[in-house]
Amino acid sequence: MGAQAEVDPNFYIYLCFGQSNMEGNARWESVDNTVDDRFKMLATCNFTSPKRNLGEWYKATPPIVSPWGGLGMADYFGRTMVAALPSNVKVGVVDVAIGGIAIEGFMPDKIAGILAKADSWQAERIRAYGSDPYQRLVDMAKKAQEVGVIKGILLHQGCSNNGNPNWPKMVKSIYDNMLKDLGLSGDSVPIFVGETLYKNQGGSCYDHNKVVEKIPEVIKNGHIVSAEDITGNGQDTWHFSAAGYRIFGRRYAFEALKVMGIEPKMDPEYQMNANLKKFFTPKSVATPIQGYHNQIKKLILSCTYQDGHKERIKDAICTSTDYEVKNGNIITMGDPGTSGKVIATITDFLGVTHEFEITVKADGTAAINAVNTNDDSEEEVYDLQGRKTNGQLKKGIYIVKGKKVVR
Repeated sequence: MGAQAEVDPNFYIYLCFGQSNMEGNARWESVDNTVDDRFKMLATCNFTSPKRNLGEWYKATPPIVSPWGGLGMADYFGRTMVAALPSNVKVGVVDVAIGGIAIEGFMPDKIAGILAKADSWQAERIRAYGSDPYQRLVDMAKKAQEVGVIKGILLHQGCSNNGNPNWPKMVKSIYDNMLKDLGLSGDSVPIFVGETLYKNQGGSCYDHNKVVEKIPEVIKNGHIVSAEDITGNGQDTWHFSAAGYRIFGRRYAFEALKVMGIEPKMDPEYQMNANLKKFFTPKSVATPIQGYHNQIKKLILSCTYQDGHKERIKDAICTSTDYEVKNGNIITMGDPGTSGKVIATITDFLGVTHEFEITVKADGTAAINAVNTNDDSEEEVYDLQGRKTNGQLKKGIYIVKGKKVVR
């Protein structure tokens, strides 16, 4: 009689699919070579360097998707998950992704037509998955179910379907087929869908994010992973940098943890390696922050981490003796040319609290939303000719308390 592996309920499996950003487009660096033994990958195709065989498990050192891939979304997803989950939990990824492939490439009735028209480099990658990427993902997922439990699905795809209004329905069709073929329930298996590179980060497929945001409307257990402020690679208009993939992978993990009802914080007993610790540890916050007189300003901080990457932090808790602070990070700016101090408190993924002193400066001309123009107002408003104004103000420059303000 043949031996059969026992299913481990504490081996959490995540299926991943998409195109080049999920495949991994950045070259991994030395800091990425240290991987926890609890983070595993199932080879979904044969590798030559490093040598990996289809259908076998390996420690998830990059590249974890294909021989053509690099550092991608799943790498720091897994690193973050094992750091946050109890020590008896392992995390495995089963990842099928192909550069440039349309979402129809994961539909069994469409792939033959796509393969027939594919460029030689893409055709080679499709054939590496048995000429049917969807079926290969399902076959490997069934193999993973022999030893673990599927907990979720990660998707990053869109540039090849940029802005297609039918895209969410096609994603739902693939998701529903996966659930059916693997005997899963949508209630217990969420799908996490990442946005494409934003316009202000050099992206050309940013319009697709309007389509991505429709996912929760068509998939009950569908969740969006934001790409806001994640840096591009500076070489093309579709791909993220290595630092960007690390941040994006962590964001996927944070969403997955939240859905499980787990706070996205490192397990107190986890022994994190030094390189990974630098990625999670804030080092400094850019200062000064400038704004306009009387402006109500939300403090979004530019934070540099110990590994050198930069992120914008929106959830810092700010306090000040110079400004009134509302909701933790909103202040009203002072008079033109004045400055004050704000203390920003950031609690990082490791649970360590950091305090940074920030200088806030008010520029000379105010940008205000409205001016009180009632006759009984203590703040009389004049136009630039010195005439007192009454009623609703048009856009322009006015004098309030002897100072110029802009409406």
